[in-house]
Amino acid sequence: MYADVHISIAGKIAPCRPCSDTEVLLAVCTSDFVVRGIIQNVINEEEQQDSIIDVSVNRIYRQKTKIFKPADETGTWEGQIKTLLQCGVKPGEGDFLFTGRMHFGEARLGCAPRFKDFQRIYKEAKDKGLNPCEIGPD
Repeated sequence: MYADVHISIAGKIAPCRPCSDTEVLLAVCTSDFVVRGIIQNVINEEEQQDSIIDVSVNRIYRQKTKIFKPADETGTWEGQIKTLLQCGVKPGEGDFLFTGRMHFGEARLGCAPRFKDFQRIYKEAKDKGLNPCEIGPD
């Protein structure tokens, strides 16, 4: 079973810790990419201490550069996101909301809550009028 991947936005303190609800909402507003998708595969690069996450994307909310490209005629997209090997990312079931930044031409993972958790966080903040930005949570 796959454990949720959440990484701090700052990446300096406990880089593999879960993002708080506030961090998730801010990541959605400020990230270079925000996509909904599933983990297809994970390749661990021991030498670079990185994991490469192959992501199949069914919804792109934002991408400042062409990280994710059309996979086929079905409307899905695909791309790769890197994260620290120590975070222990593994393939698993379920949709995630992947956020992150470009760093030296590579997509680096920020917060990545399960999509159902993002929907809850977003709705609660919207109901209270506390969303820092608008994004369609569907």
